[in-house]
Amino acid sequence: MTASERNGGHAPKPLLFSDAEAAAASEMPLPSLRVLQAAGAIQARKVPKENGGFKRKWSEEDVLIASIGSAIGEHFSWNIRIVSEAMAKTHSATWKALATSIAGTISPDAGSLIRKSEYDWYLDLVDRRFLFLRVPVDFTAILPDVELNQTILTLGWLRSKDAFQRLPWSLGHPRGRARLSMILSPDQVLNAERYYKLAMAAHANALSTASINITMQVSATWRRLHGHEARFVGQALPRKDCL
Repeated sequence: MTASERNGGHAPKPLLFSDAEAAAASEMPLPSLRVLQAAGAIQARKVPKENGGFKRKWSEEDVLIASIGSAIGEHFSWNIRIVSEAMAKTHSATWKALATSIAGTISPDAGSLIRKSEYDWYLDLVDRRFLFLRVPVDFTAILPDVELNQTILTLGWLRSKDAFQRLPWSLGHPRGRARLSMILSPDQVLNAERYYKLAMAAHANALSTASINITMQVSATWRRLHGHEARFVGQALPRKDCL
């Protein structure tokens, strides 16, 4: 029995959304949502129909996570296969922590214009190869295997146009390396450490860096999903043919 039931209440049912609602809010077409699901980054639910059979529904959390994949594909020019691989190979608690932290703070009355803040999360693509997650120090406590001041987190790198190699950010501190040594051979740990140092050196000496404010992306998706207008500053500017 849950605490809510003991107190005479009932736990609220999770909000579920149709294929059309999920695709419109996340700006990810249904075929791409299914690729993301096949990779294991999100998971639709089967809801019984009144006349038998099932229909596919998506949770709010999965739609918000899917919107991150949409932004990666658009801003980094990645195809859905590499997007889904990169997202699925990242610890699932990462995307859930982001979706939960944002959904719990959004106000429907905040206005349609999506604004940045000091607490935003970013994805950085360095030299068109190395992918990093950049988070405010306040959020490091809710992510797995992260040290308090470890705000630049390695996700991995592109091995080829269609292959993504995960690079655990736990390699950045002794506790994480010790944990990895329990499941990897010494040679594997040394090799991973070498790639970690290379990735961090690339971040510190980047020739180019492309960044996505994924907090703003998720915030916009939440508003669309709940029937509110969402606009970025660039969308508010007049089009060229209107000048």
